[in-house]
Amino acid sequence: MNKNKIKKIWFLSLLVIIPLLLGVMTYSINPFHTASTNIRARVFGFDIYRIPSRSMQPTLVPGDFIYVSAQGYNKEKIKPNDVIVFLYPDEKKTHYIKRLIATAGDRVHIENFIVYINDKPLPQLYINTTRLKKSFSRFMQERQVPAGHLFVLGDNRDNSNDSRFFGFLPESNVVGKATFLIFGKNGRTGQTIE
Repeated sequence: MNKNKIKKIWFLSLLVIIPLLLGVMTYSINPFHTASTNIRARVFGFDIYRIPSRSMQPTLVPGDFIYVSAQGYNKEKIKPNDVIVFLYPDEKKTHYIKRLIATAGDRVHIENFIVYINDKPLPQLYINTTRLKKSFSRFMQERQVPAGHLFVLGDNRDNSNDSRFFGFLPESNVVGKATFLIFGKNGRTGQTIE
């Protein structure tokens, strides 16, 4: 083999190996501090999910594709009303999506379908409380969110496995913030998730 061919092979090898090594290092470092093990989230700071259930209706419906920013909480603080993706506490391979209701130190209770945070009613413009029927959506005794944890609820309160059932969510389980619909049914494509 002549020297030019050897140089080309080395150059092409470096073009493949260097990005691969950088990707592996970035994945290991996890600069976005996401709970996700997905390479898109850990290396590129985003992920894409398809909504499988009705637990977030009417905000999100089955079949919607959403963009989730894994880098959202590097620059801003997690706050109530954010729609977040997280690893389910009892089975960390399963991703859930819910609305953040309360953070560490907050007191939460539900009375007559209205959620109260530190004795103040939470504005819930995203749900229709007149359609709620189940007793667990009507009332919940006060709970205080412990340090390092969050309290989350689905927008479809009668049909959601959330903090009322699985308890407080460790902050370390958060994958990222759902920001907009990549593809939404009923002409909602491109809408911001609020």
